[in-house]
Amino acid sequence: MNPEIFALSLIEWQFFASLTFKSEKLTEAVRIKLFFALLRRQAEHFGVHFKRLIWCLRTERGEATGRIHLHALIAGFPQHARTPATCFSCMRIWEGLGGGMARVTVYSPRLDGVGYVLKGAEAEYRRAGGDHYETRKFGGRCDVMLSESVFRVIEGRRSIGKRRRRGQRKAE
Repeated sequence: MNPEIFALSLIEWQFFASLTFKSEKLTEAVRIKLFFALLRRQAEHFGVHFKRLIWCLRTERGEATGRIHLHALIAGFPQHARTPATCFSCMRIWEGLGGGMARVTVYSPRLDGVGYVLKGAEAEYRRAGGDHYETRKFGGRCDVMLSESVFRVIEGRRSIGKRRRRGQRKAE
């Protein structure tokens, strides 16, 4: 199994989002800033510092239309925020920021959102014989962006929503 998929599947994600844009002319930097603005607004609403949020973001070009859109996994909000109302709030904020259509759902591990956001990563990993780094270090491009807090969770230095006992390593 791809180590990135395995590590990210240990995180208890709260939301899955698909975000589109009204204009195809936006730069990548503007698209990322829109995503950050969405997270900052929700973080402020729930009293969470932006840097404590946990997210995995992938830029993708649509197969049918070729339009750029984002897929995101999001966590780090209080447990009481994990509701359909928060999903609708995210969609309203996204559209209010000038984004296009937004679809945000409460994350279900049974639907393999991690595999979807990292789609193609498993096949690429097998094709490279498990040496993904070597195949990408000269000119490859990674379309997946991770928050710094993802690494703190994976390393076991931080749990989500619960106090961690000494020696406990699993991300929650």
